[in-house]
Order: sequence, then C-alpha cells, then structure tokens
Amino acid sequence: MSIDFSVTASSPAGAQRAGIFYLGQLCDLLSAVTRQPLKFLMPGEDSQQERIRGNRTSTHTDRILTEQEWRWIIGSVVQLRLEHPRFLAAASWYRKGLCCIDPLEVVCCFWRVIERLSLSYADKSSMKEDERGRAKPCVRKLAIDLELTRVANGILEDESLLKRIVDLRNDVSHGNEPITPKLIEEAADLREPLEEAAFATLQAIRHSKLIHT
Repeated sequence: MSIDFSVTASSPAGAQRAGIFYLGQLCDLLSAVTRQPLKFLMPGEDSQQERIRGNRTSTHTDRILTEQEWRWIIGSVVQLRLEHPRFLAAASWYRKGLCCIDPLEVVCCFWRVIERLSLSYADKSSMKEDERGRAKPCVRKLAIDLELTRVANGILEDESLLKRIVDLRNDVSHGNEPITPKLIEEAADLREPLEEAAFATLQAIRHSKLIHT
C-alpha cells in the first residue's frame, strides 16, 4: 500500500519528522484493527537504505481491510489523538509487539497494551481507593467490564499469572534479575496468550467506546 500525504512545518526536517510520527500512528491503528505487523518505509533511496539497514523486506499479508475499517481509521486518528491518547499509545505498543522478535520485549509490549487500557478504561467506581492506580486490579476489572475473562484461557483474571507477568516485566525493564535461558523461554510461552489478550482488549475498547468517533 502506498500513502501520499503533505505536512506543513517550519522546516523540511521538521515536516519529515512530523510526517513519520503521524504515519506511524496511522500504522498503529491499522495494526490494532487488522492484527498485522505493519511497517512503513520512506520513498525512493531512503526506503532502499532503510531496508538495507534493517534487513527488511516488504510486508505481505492476506488481511483485507474493509471500507468501514479504513474509514474509521482515517476518520478517527485526529480525534483519538485529542480525546483518547491512551488508546493510541496502546495501539503503538501493540504494533511494536507484533513487529518485534525478542520474546522478552514482546511480552513487555503486549503487557503495556493491557495495562494502559485497563488503567484508562476500567470502571473504577466500585473499586477500593488503593486499587484504582494499580495495574492488576484494573486489568481484572476491565476483563469483567468487557466480558474478556475467558480470553486466552482466562489470563486476564488469573491473579497468580498476572503477578508473574508484572514481575517479569519489571525484572526485564529494570534489570532486577539476570536474563537466563529459562526466563527467555518463559517469555516465549507468554507471547501468544498475551497477544491474544492485548488484541481482544483493543477490539473491545474500540467497539464499546470508540466506534462512534
């Protein structure tokens, strides 16, 4: 797919940076809707050099984007940026997780999707005050709110598993523990259920809270 767009900025370099950022957000939403690891390359020689540097090839998928989906994406990106930046941030983490090959980084990306959406969209009115800013209680509450408790074998309501995921994310992000083959395998085993849960949460939020935007 080829996309042409124009950006107004104070300098050509600023326009390029802004264009890359906004195109990235468009790709984030495309990934959040299609469940595909979308990448974009710059035109001409820049594109060729980028492929060489990243050892990339063009992405090919069999997912056909419907007209309704495309209209929602291009019609919502600006409003989402203003009114639902947390959803856009979650979509960005989701695309990063799809494109990444490091199992530890993948787990961190997909967990950030779930964590960000849960902290932002869970109904906290019935929650205890000390739980409203904590990830695990919000994840479990959002799973109940959106009927996601059975997604990926109940990963979103399994308190012990959620604790292990949070601990793993913290260990990886902050260097609390050495990275061992066992830890890498544990992260690899979590990749599929976390991706499934992240995508299901994005879709549930989109259809329940954003589809009218």
